[in-house]
Amino acid sequence: MHRLLLSTFLILGSALLIAKEVGQKQKNNILKIQDDKWIAIDKVQHFSYSCFVSLGFQYILVNKLEIDDLDALPLSSLLSCSAGTLKEINDKRSGSYFSLKDMVANGLGIFFAGIIISFQPD
Repeated sequence: MHRLLLSTFLILGSALLIAKEVGQKQKNNILKIQDDKWIAIDKVQHFSYSCFVSLGFQYILVNKLEIDDLDALPLSSLLSCSAGTLKEINDKRSGSYFSLKDMVANGLGIFFAGIIISFQPD
């Protein structure tokens, strides 16, 4: 569980630093950002996709590359976070904006996947 928390905080911390840097350049998109609601289907999609991407990478790392579950967890989390961050960067380049709220939803999805992976039934 310690690895899960450490992985999550490291990944979210680095993603938020990137987001902060990108966010400084977004002053022209204020109106778009104001339309970015916390409760929206977009946030559910970000949560779900990040969770499923993390679980998918975990499956590949554990079952195909034969890495231990807990050793693979930080890598699968990082890969999922990277995919979400790259998606937001692509949104920014496409004329939209980099959404911190989307990144939070991504982080929660990755954290939920980590809980699923870390769960050890008795």
